Amino acid sequence: MTQRHTQEEQLAYALITPYSLQKSRTGGILARLLWANVKLVAARMYAPGPDSSFIEEYCDALYDPEERHTPLRYQRMLIEYVIKNFGKPNVRGIANRLTVLVFRGPNALAEITQAVGNLTKHVQGDSVRGAFGDYLREDDAVLEKDPAFARRLALLDKYEALGEIAAGERTNDFFEPAVLTASTPEMNEAHLKLFRKTAYSDGGLVLNAVDELDPEATETSVVVLKPESFPHRNPMPGNLIDFFSRTGMYITAMKVMELDVEDARHFYALKIPQFREQLKGMVADRARSMVETARLLANEAVQRLGADPRKAFELASAVAVAERMEQRLKVEVPGEVKPEMVRRIAEELRARGGNLQPSASLYEEIAEKLKDLNAQAEFNGLIRYMTGHDPVTGRPVREGEDTRCMALLYSGPNALSVIRKRLKELREVYGQNVLQNRAHASDPEEDPLKEMSILGMPTAPEGESRPCDVERIVNEFYGPE
Repeated sequence: MTQRHTQEEQLAYALITPYSLQKSRTGGILARLLWANVKLVAARMYAPGPDSSFIEEYCDALYDPEERHTPLRYQRMLIEYVIKNFGKPNVRGIANRLTVLVFRGPNALAEITQAVGNLTKHVQGDSVRGAFGDYLREDDAVLEKDPAFARRLALLDKYEALGEIAAGERTNDFFEPAVLTASTPEMNEAHLKLFRKTAYSDGGLVLNAVDELDPEATETSVVVLKPESFPHRNPMPGNLIDFFSRTGMYITAMKVMELDVEDARHFYALKIPQFREQLKGMVADRARSMVETARLLANEAVQRLGADPRKAFELASAVAVAERMEQRLKVEVPGEVKPEMVRRIAEELRARGGNLQPSASLYEEIAEKLKDLNAQAEFNGLIRYMTGHDPVTGRPVREGEDTRCMALLYSGPNALSVIRKRLKELREVYGQNVLQNRAHASDPEEDPLKEMSILGMPTAPEGESRPCDVERIVNEFYGPE
């Protein structure tokens, strides 16, 4: 089945090379690619095994003896690069981790090809390859004929100790494409089907590909990039990955997903007791704010409208007016007391009676009484935010809302505490409130394995959930194998 080339839907991919991953360039590359008019729909790590057909089949799709799209000399460079770098051992002596990013959108193939760009000998930064790739050719034999170069070269004779060290074999080429992608629809389809075919045999968790990690001393942390980071043409997911990359931890798995209500409930189950104690202060603050608003309205009613002060400054009636004003908005603001809780707070204030000068302890009493309801309201808000569905009715909050998340596994020594510390720093920079704080990371005091199971990650005790995002999206476009 051939990919449908319409304005509505196309798939394209970008493969981040082992060298780019080793240099922690994944986030920067993804940020560049997301400027294109495309939507990230799948992401998966691969590490081709020694008996895998991955490398051969990838090269088969690159090879075009008729040179219909790519000159043979460039085909040779690419195929030789794949042969030397995608396996293990490889010429760079590094982990053969690959990241495959799959994008969807109108003219996605052209969009990604343009974003990736070409490799040239000229330094430029207008594309992914321009910024992160290298294609260098050196020819000392020609340069040595130039007197200026010869004079500089003669400086080596000045450093006598260096003359005792034998120079290695001279290498005249350095070719690092940073990212590979398909140049034709036929190549694109062949490669995407290859990624589907090898999704489980060569993809998923690539921890074993990283020789630098001692399995006995390695921890793995889940990071989830939240939906607010995925609006159209937003580089934020790449920026966040780049932020985590500075920890020195290794990305060992990733996927693009949407949580359903039930999974989100299980994933965030431990948040309810946390919200109960952490957020009850919000209830006290909102009760205090409502009384202050009621006081201002009562003053206005007396001074401007000539209202009876005894009635205007009565707590029950004044709060009722303030509540009506607040309920007119009926807008759920992330990180603030939910509308249903405003109603309950007003009920409690009216029930206490008195005037608009209540004791300070009143607010704390109300907060203590309503903390369970407030925790549940906040939890429901979190589920709505993460899934786009109301947890009570199960219906979409807003039709067509994008609730994609990106889950990543970071592995390394003390990964749980290291990543958690970086999360706190990230939220200080990018966070807006208790919901819109860009990312989640495993809490060492909670259950990371449970999180991995709910997300269906390849480290889950019961195994990875299937189909993975790559298999699912390729099946949607080309039909199942």
